Amino acid sequence: MSDNLMRLDTPGHDVVVQVADRAESPLGVVIASLGEYPVYDEAAYALMGRDEVRNAAYRAAIAATVEGRTVVDIGTGREALWAVTSARAGARHVYAIEEMPDNAALARRAVAEAGFADRITVLEGSTGTVELPERVEVCISEIIGTIGGSEGAAAVLNGAAERYMLPGAAYIPLRCATTIGAVDLSGIAPEGITAYERDHVRYLEMIFAAMGGPFDVRTCVSGLRCTPYLTDQAEVEHLELTGAATASGSDARTLTVRRDGRLHGLSLGVRLWVDAGQDPIDSTDASTSWFPVWVPVSAEGVPVRAGDRVRVEFGWRPAADGIHPDYRLSGRIERADGVPAAFTWDSPYRGSGFRGDDFHRTLFPAPAPADPAP
Repeated sequence: MSDNLMRLDTPGHDVVVQVADRAESPLGVVIASLGEYPVYDEAAYALMGRDEVRNAAYRAAIAATVEGRTVVDIGTGREALWAVTSARAGARHVYAIEEMPDNAALARRAVAEAGFADRITVLEGSTGTVELPERVEVCISEIIGTIGGSEGAAAVLNGAAERYMLPGAAYIPLRCATTIGAVDLSGIAPEGITAYERDHVRYLEMIFAAMGGPFDVRTCVSGLRCTPYLTDQAEVEHLELTGAATASGSDARTLTVRRDGRLHGLSLGVRLWVDAGQDPIDSTDASTSWFPVWVPVSAEGVPVRAGDRVRVEFGWRPAADGIHPDYRLSGRIERADGVPAAFTWDSPYRGSGFRGDDFHRTLFPAPAPADPAP
């Protein structure tokens, strides 16, 4: 097998993936969107720990909110980062919820090493199973996905508000939206997006194992951060993270082409309001651990001119697990001097299809037939 192909460790399935090193093609490689799935490892947590844009915003909001109050920290992680930060900021007591058993054990150790075992209680489970001994005054969560609601923030926080929170409770963060804009790859990735980042292929194996087999998992391109857009950006999927998030919905938007070019795809990002006194974090305009999601439209690129319109409809609804959303995006490129071009993108939480479109067939070539036995 050539150096640019890897056979995945997927028992019962013969899966080959096209790979490249990010240093060779920073805009031509993708990684899997991780946050939706139980695949966090030490490297993933280290990446979030280096996200100073996000971390500074959370620290400031916690310092301004938690002193003398009771707190629930949802998805505390192996370092119990925001639980420990809250205790240091003077929280009276913190209930830190962690669903992954190994990470819950590590969180307890982190709490003990920080000297807060008397003020932080780590509870293993989900918000659907964990009971708190009292209602609390502050809810802290970091369950924002690469698409705003993709980690299940709407269902989880609506449930937490009902089961855990006192009237008038404070929430960190407050709200989020998903951003959408069209991209021309011609000058930045002329060969297109054709491979997985070699060092991230292990996460594909972990996701496929966790979800029961291969499917067309949504992909991110870290190099699309701070990339000039072919169109303006629009916001969809507005979620109030204070117990009033819309778990399903559909938003129609019109994007306007800013310059002549070729439309290869759309980039989805996150805009997050952590606290009322802060500007929002924009994952497409800052170096954060939320990488833009790539929505392929055309490998060759649809020719467009300044002033053309891209009409999109972005929809979301709970998947079969009742927590994580399935997404669907449909669109129509309206060109003043050309035939309109339509496109669709289905991105379920757990898809039933694999290699279902040209983009995924490029990433996952059909395995070569085995050599016949002598």
